[in-house]
Amino acid sequence: MERVPCPITGSREFLPLMQAPDRFDPRGPSWRLVRSTASGLVMLDPRPEAHEMAAHYPAETYDPFLHAGNARTLRDRAWLAVTSLLLAGKARIVMKEIDKPANAAHILEVGCSTGRLLMRIHRDYGIPLTNLFGVETNRQSAAAARNAGLGVSEAGLEKCDFAHRFDRIVFWHALEHLHRLGESLDRARELLNPGGQLIIAIPNLESDDARRYGPSWIALDAPRHLYHFTPETLGKLLEKHGFSVLDLGTWIPDTLYNVWFSEQLERDINGKTLGIGGIARTAFRAAQSLASGRDPRRASSMVVRAMRMKG
Repeated sequence: MERVPCPITGSREFLPLMQAPDRFDPRGPSWRLVRSTASGLVMLDPRPEAHEMAAHYPAETYDPFLHAGNARTLRDRAWLAVTSLLLAGKARIVMKEIDKPANAAHILEVGCSTGRLLMRIHRDYGIPLTNLFGVETNRQSAAAARNAGLGVSEAGLEKCDFAHRFDRIVFWHALEHLHRLGESLDRARELLNPGGQLIIAIPNLESDDARRYGPSWIALDAPRHLYHFTPETLGKLLEKHGFSVLDLGTWIPDTLYNVWFSEQLERDINGKTLGIGGIARTAFRAAQSLASGRDPRRASSMVVRAMRMKG
C-alpha cells in the first residue's frame, strides 16, 4: 500500500470524505476516499501499489469483453451486445474534426483492453491497422489486441516510445486508473501532433447520481479507481500538464450503467434483492439522472476534448 500527494498541487493535506466498498465484495473491507484541501480532488488513500493491482481485477467479471465467448450471466451477455452497438458512437467522438486522409491519421488508446474501439475505428473510418496503437497492461487483453493486428504496448504510457506522433490520444475510462498520472499526461503531450487532441471519458463525481448514491455509486469502483474528478478538478489537472479543455460533453450510456449497477450495489450492501419495486425505482432514478445530465457538468460521466497549449 502507498500514500501519495495530490497530483494537482503536491499537497498532502486531505480531509476524509467517505468509505467506499469494493463492488466485487460489497460486504468486505471498504476503502477510504479523501479530498485534497488544496485542489478539491478526491483520491483513494491509502491505495494499492501498482504491482498489487492485478489482484483487484477479477478478469472474467471486470473485463467480460476478453471472455465474450463464455460470458456467464445474462447481464454480461446483454452488456456485451449493447456496448458493441455503442462502439460506433465512441468512434465518432474520437474521429470528430480529424481532417487528414485516413492513411495519414494516427490514433493511440490508453487502456485499450482487447482493442474493440480501435478496431471499430479501423472498420468505420479506414484508418490502417498500422496507424492504430494501444497501451494495455493486462497481458491477456494486450495479447488479444495484438492478435487483431494492433500495435500494443504492455508498459505504462509514461514508459512508451512510438515511432509516430498521434492525432488523437484516447483515455476512455482509463485516466482514473493510472498510478503515474502526471507522467502519463506529460508523455501524452509529447506524443500529440500539432493540433492533436486528448479524448477523455471519465466518471463525474459532481453528477446527480454520484451525490444520490454516495458510497454505493458504482463509478467509485474502489480500489481500481484511484482518482475521482469533477469538471473543475479535471480542468486543473489538464492545465497543469499543458492542456486546455476545448469541449465538455457526456456519454449517456454511462448514466444508465451507473444508475442500474449503483442500485444493485446499494441493495447488495443491505442484503436486499432488486425486485419489481427496485426496478421501478431504478427506472425513475435513471430518468432523473438523464434529465439532469443535459447539463454536462451534472452528467454521470464527462467526455472531455483537450488540446495541447502553445508554448
